[in-house]
Amino acid sequence: MDEADHGRFTVLAAFRQTARRMVEELIARLEADGYAGVQPAYHALFENIDVEGTRLTELAARADMTHQSMGELVGGLERRGWVERRPDPTDRRARLVCLTPEGARVTRRGLHHIKEIEAEWQERWRAAGYDGTLRQVLEQALNQADGA
Repeated sequence: MDEADHGRFTVLAAFRQTARRMVEELIARLEADGYAGVQPAYHALFENIDVEGTRLTELAARADMTHQSMGELVGGLERRGWVERRPDPTDRRARLVCLTPEGARVTRRGLHHIKEIEAEWQERWRAAGYDGTLRQVLEQALNQADGA
């Protein structure tokens, strides 16, 4: 690899490409399970929603998205029957975005596949010479960055 090529390969690019491939693998597995039309953007909701439901503003903040973008995402997932909006029992003026039973099934399958995909990638990293557990290292590094 010459100097010019080396400059194009960055850790940021590697993380982005790895994440994209992992999401593509997840979508392919969910489609094989019969969940057609899953979009990469869906993870922004599914990885941030609480079991008891979450307010739209909180979902948007957790996903680092605008309220409007999260609203559009929720609307699309409502049409699919995977989420619904319910009154917040702590504040009737507010609404919670909640998983429907079908949405909970998709989430469970997705989490199952994510666990498998992460294990497969961990094996790739080991084969490439990394002997640690990358998930733990990333979590610790993120926690340190948050504390700084």
